[in-house]
Amino acid sequence: MLLSLTLATSAQAGEELETYTAEDVIITATRIQENTDTVPAGVTVITAADIKKRQATSVREILQTEPGIYMSPTAETKDGLSMRGFGSSDILVLYDGQAISSSYDGSVSWDTLPINQIERIEIVRGAGSSLYGGRAVAGIINIIPKKAGKDTSIDMTMGYGSNHTLQQSLHVSGAVTDKLSFGAGYENRSTDGYRGYFRTAAGKATGSAAYSGALPKLSDGSYMIGGRGEKSKTSETYDINFNYQLDKNRSLNYTYLHNAYNYSYNNPFSYVLDSSGKPVFSGTVLTADGKYVTFKPSDFLGYRGERASNIHKLTYQDDKNYIKASLGLNDIYKEGYSSASTAATSVGWNGAGSLSEYPSKNYTVDFQKTWKDLGRHTIVGGFAWEKSSMTQQLYNIKNWRDWSSLQSLSSKSEGSTKNLALFVQDEYALSAAWKMYTGLRLDHYSKGGGYSYFSNTNSTKDYAGKDFTEVSPKIAFSYCPNAQTTYFTSYGHSFNPPALYKMYRTSSSSMSAVQANPDLRPETSDTFELGIKRSLDEKNTMGITYYDVTTKDKINYFSTNKIYDNIDQAKRRGIEFELQHTIDKDWKSYLNYAHETGKNTIRGQEETNYEIPKHLLHAGLEYTHKKWNWLLDAQYVSQRQTPDAVTGEYGSEDAFFLMNTSLNYKIEKDMTLQLGVQNLFDKHFFAAEAAAGRTYSLRMDYHF
Repeated sequence: MLLSLTLATSAQAGEELETYTAEDVIITATRIQENTDTVPAGVTVITAADIKKRQATSVREILQTEPGIYMSPTAETKDGLSMRGFGSSDILVLYDGQAISSSYDGSVSWDTLPINQIERIEIVRGAGSSLYGGRAVAGIINIIPKKAGKDTSIDMTMGYGSNHTLQQSLHVSGAVTDKLSFGAGYENRSTDGYRGYFRTAAGKATGSAAYSGALPKLSDGSYMIGGRGEKSKTSETYDINFNYQLDKNRSLNYTYLHNAYNYSYNNPFSYVLDSSGKPVFSGTVLTADGKYVTFKPSDFLGYRGERASNIHKLTYQDDKNYIKASLGLNDIYKEGYSSASTAATSVGWNGAGSLSEYPSKNYTVDFQKTWKDLGRHTIVGGFAWEKSSMTQQLYNIKNWRDWSSLQSLSSKSEGSTKNLALFVQDEYALSAAWKMYTGLRLDHYSKGGGYSYFSNTNSTKDYAGKDFTEVSPKIAFSYCPNAQTTYFTSYGHSFNPPALYKMYRTSSSSMSAVQANPDLRPETSDTFELGIKRSLDEKNTMGITYYDVTTKDKINYFSTNKIYDNIDQAKRRGIEFELQHTIDKDWKSYLNYAHETGKNTIRGQEETNYEIPKHLLHAGLEYTHKKWNWLLDAQYVSQRQTPDAVTGEYGSEDAFFLMNTSLNYKIEKDMTLQLGVQNLFDKHFFAAEAAAGRTYSLRMDYHF
């Protein structure tokens, strides 16, 4: 599934960029450069300039304002994103064409990507398996980093904000020789975090208590006893890019990205106070309504997590013959978390605990050729190969904060898969106004098998390998009666192979543990879309897309059997609407709205999927004049729980309306000062955990 998506170095890009600006074109949708207004899909292109104006500090902050995308405000780091009601594991996420999802569970660590090194982000909504294979069910998000350039340039950023949030980055690019150019960058982000994760405990009717007091009570009858404290995070990224021009038509490009990320909870707090008013973290409290609640130090100690990865990509490009060939590796060589033992005697406990590690690797090969001189046809064809593997290890450790203090291995699971695919797409100009796109991909997917080892019984359980073949067709039509209007419709079949951990991980020999299921089949989805893109006049453009997705063999976890299985079916449908309005030369505005619904059929019983927000609204106003740029953005998300569920308490998925603003002032040609305020009106709400209140940030950007 690896693809060279470099815009600046393609010959066909060079030909068409004489007509279109970078904002007007997209490559990800069809693997060749297309005009965003005429490509038969809902697409979005976010440029580096857009990212700076919004004063985003992470990729997820940028994505959450786009049509049909919801990002949980409390997810912070890993996953939490949905597109058209599908989670990250059903979205193909690429960094410079290399898939970056974890092979272990299909998740994406959004905040580990270097925001200031991004040149553009291309978002394609809808089925993409006909060109890209598995995971491209809801769509594709391709994050394209800045490339090596011949002109020497240096970009620096320094920022500071609420919760001791620090951001600093440096990016340098230039030419070494006439043929060799380079780019290199460094980015560091850290924050002390805010109190968001609380702990709850059930009450008993009888008992004896050393303390008494009023604890916050939830609608399920449990009590909030305190929390883990602030979740501090640190992310450090290095990136390198080399481009070597073999001749005027052929080039080699190498991209490397390293990220090290860690998090931990600090300053745990308790709502139980002793007679002197000091918080206590162990004992039993008699609540105001006569219930006895018992708690212990381990209740207040949060996880300590680490993640480290290397992404490599080597691309050969022949612009004369329209050939692209790529090799890639996504090596997540460290990922996991540790927790304290339930025997912890204090919230400062540095004693025993457990460690779960689950590193993974993903190797990819991709070859693509384009034929452009076939009358009315433009054909793209090629092949792709992929190998994925994972290891999951559970350890007992002497000091739960120190991963090097290993004592013994509890269990270990390994598994791998391979995939070989052929793909082809034909873009056929039926007439001056009509185009037909037909695509087909054949994937041969091999489960390489795996095993689980259990130290308590000194036994190993082996899982046999199996193969399956998936055919992913797609057909789309676009009709452009004039230069201002495009109608499009499409049907696409897509699939999502099961995550490796669902097939091969078993953490214990006990039948009470989650069991591996190597017989899992891929989920398959059929997507129908109908849309229009229209320039109403010189000041207004709009787009409307309707989609309907039916998923079969949906994988779900069943607690009674302790196993993941292909039991369910799901239905998702929605409408996405976009409007951009230019008020005058200084003022612009935008609005996008998505209405989504979903139903799951679980063992024959149909039920509404309340995890999908029914309403997603974004609206904004932008002012640009001389040295000033001001942006005001509003976001509304409807609740994601049953209508009769209690809102406004810990654990709920509340509806929320937020306003964010940023002010940019160009001090001089190459220096910009930026002030940002998130959650301008300090709204307090819950998205399972507690969301952050109002935050401020101040940043200086320098380019020379």
